[in-house]
Amino acid sequence: RAGFRDPMTLERLNLMNMAKLSIKSLIEAALALGRSLDSDYAPLQQFFVILEHCLKHGLKVKKSFLGQSKSFWGPLELVERLCPEAAEIAVSVRDLPGLKTPVGRGRAWLRLALMQKTLSDYMKALVARKDLLSEFYEPGSLMLEEEGAVISGMMVGLNVLDANLCMKGEDLDTQVGIIDFTMYLKDGSSSDDNGNANMTAVLDQKNYLEELNRGLKSCQV
Repeated sequence: RAGFRDPMTLERLNLMNMAKLSIKSLIEAALALGRSLDSDYAPLQQFFVILEHCLKHGLKVKKSFLGQSKSFWGPLELVERLCPEAAEIAVSVRDLPGLKTPVGRGRAWLRLALMQKTLSDYMKALVARKDLLSEFYEPGSLMLEEEGAVISGMMVGLNVLDANLCMKGEDLDTQVGIIDFTMYLKDGSSSDDNGNANMTAVLDQKNYLEELNRGLKSCQV
């Protein structure tokens, strides 16, 4: 099938499957632990890494006198235009001491939105405006396709989370997020068909993820 030979299509499917598993594990953890999750909780760290990959997928390269760069902060800044109440998060991010890069501000924004239980609403508002997103993304990118809407919808479940994320002292500017697919392979206890299908999908993605992680180490944010 032609669609599955397209690298962009395969990348979107891979990222969507990883996002599904990450969100599922976080919701289950929140219900099982019965406590707030903090910055050191590994599955929560992985969720942000995967979400960042989703937001970076198909980003256009921006050229300036400083060189070329890709940043998902630009699309996130659109949210306050679409949802005026999101201005509070944007102001908080811009006022955070120590953040020097657009990627650092984007990471802080995602964490604040999760803590405020507004991440799903804001992402839904964003993916609904493909006319605005097309300025930042190439055709076929996750945020412009159905997978972006699916992931945004799934994130509603994250509203059961109480997250306590202290960003002081955390190096959001330069940290490199590596997807740890083994974290999801360990979750093999699910007996339902969807769970088994997801596990198979993750196993099939091993080479893709390793390649993605290698690329991350050398990419410019």
